[in-house]
Amino acid sequence: YANNTDMNWRITMNKDEFMQYLNENFDISAESFRLIDNILSFASNIPSTDEQYEFLCVMLDNTIGLSDNEIKKINL
Repeated sequence: YANNTDMNWRITMNKDEFMQYLNENFDISAESFRLIDNILSFASNIPSTDEQYEFLCVMLDNTIGLSDNEIKKINL
């Protein structure tokens, strides 16, 4: 999907789009990439979007430099 350096034009991103965004915009290890993928997979099983967001904030905040706005755009 187009230029990912500024994702403000995107309202939401699914798991694959978000993982692509991370790959293109963050310098993270393969291990961290797999952990984030697992976190997103687990979160996708949480039925409430509010609870998903809270879980993702706890798990991803202060890890690789994601902003709250970036986490809000994850749509599992």
